[in-house]
Parts: sequence; structure tokens; C-alpha cells
Amino acid sequence: MKRSLFIIIGVILVIVLIIIWIYVLFIGTPTSVDEQFANFGMDDTTDVNYQEPIATEPNEPLVDFTVDQRLRQLTTRPVAGFIEVPASSSTPAQVLYMEIGTGHIYAITLTTGEEERISATTIPSAQKAEFSGNGQYVMIEAGFGPQKEFIIGTIDTDTNTLSNTQLAEPITSFSGTDDNRFLYAIQTDTSTIGKIYTPSSLTNETLFTLPFRESSIEWGVAVTDSHYIYPKATRQLESFLYRVKNGAITRMPVDGYGMSALGNESYILYSKQEREAYNTYYYETATGQTLLSPLVQIPEKCLMEEGEFPVTICANSQYAFTSLLPDSWYKGEMVSADNLWEYLPEAGTANLLVNVEQESGRTLDIVNLHLGADGVNVYFTNQGDQTLWQYQRLVEEIN
Repeated sequence: MKRSLFIIIGVILVIVLIIIWIYVLFIGTPTSVDEQFANFGMDDTTDVNYQEPIATEPNEPLVDFTVDQRLRQLTTRPVAGFIEVPASSSTPAQVLYMEIGTGHIYAITLTTGEEERISATTIPSAQKAEFSGNGQYVMIEAGFGPQKEFIIGTIDTDTNTLSNTQLAEPITSFSGTDDNRFLYAIQTDTSTIGKIYTPSSLTNETLFTLPFRESSIEWGVAVTDSHYIYPKATRQLESFLYRVKNGAITRMPVDGYGMSALGNESYILYSKQEREAYNTYYYETATGQTLLSPLVQIPEKCLMEEGEFPVTICANSQYAFTSLLPDSWYKGEMVSADNLWEYLPEAGTANLLVNVEQESGRTLDIVNLHLGADGVNVYFTNQGDQTLWQYQRLVEEIN
């Protein structure tokens, strides 16, 4: 190759290097720390306890409460737990909920639909939450398997944070009460022990002890209510029902294969397998009378009011292959397309409250039904995406 060609190539390279040097020096100055330092392949180093600042300006309403609509989707976030908190002298009526995964807590104002984050404290892998009646305390299940934790949180409205206390016990079930305490059960080698936790004093006491480990518990809304307990249901095994009230344990005349139940002071709703069919009954505690329910119902998809003439509100689907219930629903092999029904055990009737798919345009597998403080609002989550929904009852539906 000619010497002149080497000289030309060398001159071109020198010119290119000079241009790059001028660009870096005068034009390409980094504008952030991230531009000055390379990513050396380290894993995510985000601090899970970091609390994002809470916006002080009013939030745009996510739900339009001015529209005459009785069935509403309240959240797009998956919800670990929720509660309706009645209006007070300083705050309007709100729904509080915790987001699955982050543990952040939000408040939705029921008159305007505005949403505000009231706790930015991160609870990694938050899965389930139960609030106290006044919304000041929350009990949280976080994590999976051996790393599972149970936490009592106190919401600080001044700093928008959560002060946490961990319960170092093998908890299997828990619920908040109207009098701002928590009921929970622990599992020992041979028994199930029910306890009461009072967050205001950080104390607990034993409520009951049952001689079996694998139990399902339908907690009352107050410590002094009746709480119903039965071995975990499967259509392959016979089950039986206990009632705990004021520390006294009573075996109820309710049993059967695949039996599950819920109840209040007046009635027990239960379902069981009989001759390859799933049947639903009401048991009246005062008279001992058993009534056949007008519809087949999974009790875990219901709520039951208190009062002299209690109403049961249930999510009901046209179940096929009822001989496989309740196991097929527990295992997720059967997905419901539910509507909301109202049962009147005294009259032995069932009334359709709302056709969910017709009103919302979606099919919902409804779980976690709860009644608002004045009996107007029915809340529930969709098992498919864990979003929170609300149905507003009419006056004639309440009375």
C-alpha cells in the first residue's frame, strides 16, 4: 500500500477523534447521575421500605358517584382487604382498602369518588388484610410459605405511614371486629386456638380451644357474637359444625360430607353433599327447624345480616355438576358467573338483586362479601382480578 494512503487514513482518524472530543467537552455533558455511571449488572437495589411522598393536592375522582348506577367497580388495583368507615364530624364516609403486593392503603370518599393514598409504607408481598371497625388498625398477611408474616399496623393520618407490630404465631385465620380488635386462630400439633388481640393495648387473650387442627372459621363482627367453626370441607369427608359464643363451645346439629356454613344468632346457612348432589339448608337456632334453601349456594359466597328477620345476600351461579362441589370451586376448576341474590329465610324465598353481567358487561366470580355500616352498600371482590366492587341496595331491599 502506498505511503500517501497511510497518511490520508491517519489524518481522517485524527479529525474524527477531534470532533468526538469537542462534542463530549461542549455538548454531551451528562445531565443526571444515571448518565455518569454505568449499570454494572447489579440486581434491583430498590429499598422496599421507601415511602413515596403523598400528594397534597386533591385527586381526580376514579369513580363517578353522580351517575345513577347501583353496581360500580371501585378499583382497578387488586385488593387485599377493605372496610367502609362511616362519616364522622371531621371526615365523610369512606372505603379504605389495601393493595395486594405493595401494602399501600387508599381511601375512597363515597360522596365524590376521590381517592387518596393514606399510607405509603410498603408491606412486601401483602396478600390479605382485615381492618378494625374504625379503620385505624389493620392486620396483614404478607409473604408465602415459611416466609409468611402477620403484622398489626396502626395508620398514622398525620404522617401517612403505618406503624407495624409483628405477631410471631402460626396464624391460620383472622378478622377485624366492630369494636376495633382482631380475632385470630393459631394451629398447634393437636388443636385450633382462637385468640383476641387488642391493638390499643398490645395485648391478647384466649377465646377458645378446639380439638382439631384443620379448621375453617366464620368470625362474627364482634367478639361477643357467635363464631362458627368446622373442619376444612371436602366432599370426600364428613364434616360437623361448632358454635363459639362468649367462650362456650357448642356442637350444632349440622353435619354432612363437604359441609361448609356461615351464621348469625338466628340462622345458619349450610350446604353439603347428599346422594351425588349439593344441597343448601337453613337451620333456625331458636326452634331447631331445618329449611331447604330455594337455590343451591356455596356459603363462602354469602353474607348474613343480624336482626330479628335477617337477610342473607349471596353471589350465586347456575352450578353445573354439583356432585363435584365444593371441591371443584376450592381448587379453581370451576369459575362462577355470579349474580347477587337476596334470601329471606323466614319466608323461604329468594329475590334477584342484580344481573351482574347485564349491568357491568362482565362475568364476575364474587367473593368476600361485606355489608356497609348502614346496610345500604354491599361490597365484594372479583376473584379473577381481585378488584373491589360496590352494589347499592334500595330502601325496599333493606326493609
